Amino acid sequence: PIKEQESLAMLFCNLFETASASEWLLYISEWDAPGGGLPLSNIRVTTKVAVNALLGDTPALVDYGSALMANLATKEVFDDVCSELAMAILQFFQGKPPEEQVFRCMKALAKFWQIASREVPQLVKMIGPEPNKFSGLSPRVDELIEPIQARLASVLGF
Repeated sequence: PIKEQESLAMLFCNLFETASASEWLLYISEWDAPGGGLPLSNIRVTTKVAVNALLGDTPALVDYGSALMANLATKEVFDDVCSELAMAILQFFQGKPPEEQVFRCMKALAKFWQIASREVPQLVKMIGPEPNKFSGLSPRVDELIEPIQARLASVLGF
């Protein structure tokens, strides 16, 4: 149910309040999934919660999702996680999100680009939109777009 999704996403946001709780969210040791399937880990679950919230069905869920993206961008995550998170951000950017959510996600996209410097530009090219879609939204968003656009222009094929 949507209320449970919102509560879970809010809980994950709040777990970033302390270093030990956020480290727990990023823990990579795997365990067997109930019913089989791919092994699970805390970081896989955290990534799924962030992606599903950002692409969620209610404004509250999307707001928590953008906050989770911003929180994850403050941590060291692996490049495969960055690619998955960047893909969700680019799908999110297909709409017309409010400035606060664009700011959070643009800041996260810039960080994920640094970590997964080969995959993220390819995702921007394949999925779009180009970050300059949000130029003029606010000075702080413009400040984030500038270096991303410069890096994007230097990538072969852009």
